[in-house]
Amino acid sequence: MLALVAMNALWAGPACAGLGGDAAGVAADGAELHGALSSTSLPEYEIDEITTDTGMRVREYLGRDGVVFAVSWSGPVLPDLQRLLGTHYVEYTTALATLTRPGLHRSVRIASSELVVESGGHLRAYAGRAYLPTRVPAGIATADLR
Repeated sequence: MLALVAMNALWAGPACAGLGGDAAGVAADGAELHGALSSTSLPEYEIDEITTDTGMRVREYLGRDGVVFAVSWSGPVLPDLQRLLGTHYVEYTTALATLTRPGLHRSVRIASSELVVESGGHLRAYAGRAYLPTRVPAGIATADLR
């Protein structure tokens, strides 16, 4: 039994904020992306921005409760969406599988009451955002989450 507990500790992945995660993971995300981290505090939420030398920019929006309610990205490549979407990645990939348009998608919008993901672009110019509608602070326009 003790060996099983020890193995579980070894298998635990690196901490990451991701949607629904907490502030402790934002620094881990910055380290994983090899980027510089800066923070902006607004009355209703905080924006932690990670900028890399390659031009990637990731913003993680944290409510006053310390929970990440939105993420946005832009840059020359797509970021690791599994990392950014956290536990919501499975919902995202399941929704992608149900899209009826065949072929490559230049832009994708997945929306449910629990998760909204908008992503698009082309080689060297990708951008997107994801947010949890029920966790967006009251009075905040989702259009501002960029």
